[in-house]
Amino acid sequence: MAVQPVPFYSGALYARKTCFVYLPPSYDEDDRKYPVVYLLHGMFGGETDWLLKGDAERTLDRLIASGELRECIVVMPNDGGYGHGTFYVDWYDGTGNFEQYFIHDLMPFIDANFRTKTDPAYRAVAGLSMGGFGAFSLSLRHPRLFGSAASMSGALGMIGQLPSYDFSRSDWARMIGPQRGDYARAHDLAVLSEARLREGNGPALYFDCGKDDYLYQMNLHFKSHLDSIGYAYEWAEFSGEHNWEYWKEHLPDSLRFFEGRFAHADRSASE
Repeated sequence: MAVQPVPFYSGALYARKTCFVYLPPSYDEDDRKYPVVYLLHGMFGGETDWLLKGDAERTLDRLIASGELRECIVVMPNDGGYGHGTFYVDWYDGTGNFEQYFIHDLMPFIDANFRTKTDPAYRAVAGLSMGGFGAFSLSLRHPRLFGSAASMSGALGMIGQLPSYDFSRSDWARMIGPQRGDYARAHDLAVLSEARLREGNGPALYFDCGKDDYLYQMNLHFKSHLDSIGYAYEWAEFSGEHNWEYWKEHLPDSLRFFEGRFAHADRSASE
């Protein structure tokens, strides 16, 4: 029973929700605590995507067995379940508190009901497409909660730099209000990364994208932004498109990145 559906209640959304939780092989053998990874889905998706489409359970089993990833707890939630996708943010128009649902309902529930390490150095978040934006947004907005984040084919468009036509024809205005407003700036990856760099508490970032992906140029643009401000990151590009074939193949790259960060935390703790 490595993966189990776990129901919980969200006060932020006033709704019952379900996530899927992967427990490592030794979980029932002793009482030690484990790092936790949150794995986010993309637009039009749900909490079963990484299991049914992304082969996440088998990938985790394989990497743990080979020693490429230490045993960890992996949580696969939904994004709050509104419309085609919430982007894991609280919507400006009051539609739903989707970030609060994640930060104040889901995460405390997981920490209270499973043996997780709560040090941010051992808590990571990754996602694909919309979930890639969510992973970077949540980690950059909450650096005291997440030590590392990974994006696969992420929708890493920086809100303040979106062309006005693209901005006005999407749900962005409903999500974050006026494009040049304070609420938008508080959710802009460019602004957030600059703020974390000034404060010296930015999460470790990894992102990759297929060169035939329609979001490839967007990822390169975000990479150029990080270069311009001097924010350290790891980047990889591969052949591939915006599909599950790509994400199944490259989920291990994000997980190996997290293992590197966990190992770094081990070394820091022993010094």
